[in-house]
Amino acid sequence: MIPDRAGPLGRHADHLRAAAQREPIGLYLHIPFCLDRCTYCSFTTTRDRALQSATVARLRREIRAWGEALGHPAVDTLYLGGGTPSLLTRQELAALTADLRAAFDLRPLAEATLEANPGTVGLDWLQAARELGWDRISLGVQALDDGLLARLGRIHGAAQALDALALAERAGFRRRSADLMVGIPGQSLAKVVEDARTLAGTGLEHLSIYLLDLDKSCPLKAEVEAGRLALPTEDEVADVFEALQAELPRLGLPPYEISNYARPGAESRHNSRYWERRPYLGLGPSAASQLGDLRWTESAVILAWIEDRGTPEIQELDAIESLSEIPLLGLRLNRGVDWAELRRRAAAANRVPLVDAWEARLRALAEAGLVHWDGDRVCLTSRGMLVSNGILELFV
Repeated sequence: MIPDRAGPLGRHADHLRAAAQREPIGLYLHIPFCLDRCTYCSFTTTRDRALQSATVARLRREIRAWGEALGHPAVDTLYLGGGTPSLLTRQELAALTADLRAAFDLRPLAEATLEANPGTVGLDWLQAARELGWDRISLGVQALDDGLLARLGRIHGAAQALDALALAERAGFRRRSADLMVGIPGQSLAKVVEDARTLAGTGLEHLSIYLLDLDKSCPLKAEVEAGRLALPTEDEVADVFEALQAELPRLGLPPYEISNYARPGAESRHNSRYWERRPYLGLGPSAASQLGDLRWTESAVILAWIEDRGTPEIQELDAIESLSEIPLLGLRLNRGVDWAELRRRAAAANRVPLVDAWEARLRALAEAGLVHWDGDRVCLTSRGMLVSNGILELFV
C-alpha cells in the first residue's frame, strides 16, 4: 500500500512517522513467486512469473514512498522473504537494494537476510547477492530425504540442499540458516535427528525447526483428511522435539527460542524483533507491519496489491492487547520475560490486576515444572516448551 494521507492509514501518518523515528525498525519485503507450490503451503505465493516485473516495480515504488512518509528512518534488520526471493534476477535484486539504501538510513544495519530455495540458487546469483550487502541466507531445506521432499512438493533433493549450503559459504555467506520440518507423514524420529546432525556438520550457524502446520487448506491436508496419509502422533512429535532439545546443543547449536537454534551470536536478529515486539514495516502482498500501537496487513490478493486496489487490515492495539503480547511472544524466547518491567507497564496502563492473575497461573505452572522463575524473570522449562501452546493460551 502506497502511504497517502487520504488512504486507510492517512489519519495515523504522524503517529507512524513518530514511531519509526524512536528506534531503528526492521524491514520485510515479500516476494510471492515460486516455481511450484509445496503441498503444505498456504502462504501468499504464485507460479505466474508474468507478474514478477510488475511486482518488483510496485515494491520499488512502495520502498521509496514509505521511506519518504516515515522520514527516512533508521533500519537495523532487512529480510527478503517469500515465496522464493532467489527467483529474483540479479538486476531486480540490485534495483531493490539500491532503492532501500536511498529510501532508508541503513547505517545501523546489523543483518540483511534473504530466503532461498535450494533448487533455485547458483554460485553467480549468490555471489551477486553477497556483493550487494546481503549477509545472511536462510535455505528451505525441510528434510534430507528425497521421498519426504517429494511428498512435500519440494523442487530440490537432499544432495541439492547440501550443495546449496556449500555454495552459499563459497559465495561469502558466513551466516547460513536452514529450515528442518517435523511431523511429515512417514518421517521417523531417527531420521530427523540424523538430518539435524548432517546439517550441523556443514558448519551452518542457525537451524529452525518447524512443525508441519495443516490448519489451512492445502493438498497435503486433503491427503491426510482422505486417509491416504497419516500424520505422526502428538507423542511422536514431542519425542522428536525432546531429542532435538538434547542433541542440538551438543552440536554447538543451543536454543534461543522454542523453534530456533543458533551458534552464540548468530541468532536471527530480524525474527527476534517480532518476539521482542520491536517495530517493523512489511512491504509486499500479505506483508504485516507494526509501528507504535498500530498493526496492519497488506492485501493477500497479489494482482489487487500490484494495482493498489487491496484494502489493508488495520488493528489498533489497546492496553490489554499490548500487555498480553509481551508474555505471549516473550515466553517463546529462552531468556523469557522481565516480569518487573511488565509490571511497570501494567501500572502505567492501570492493569496490575491482570498481571497478578497471570502471575498466579505461572507460579502454579512452576510447581508443575513447566515454568522457571529466576528473580523477576520467568521462562519456560524444556518440558514447558513441549506444551507451550497450552501455556501461551493464558495470554490470548
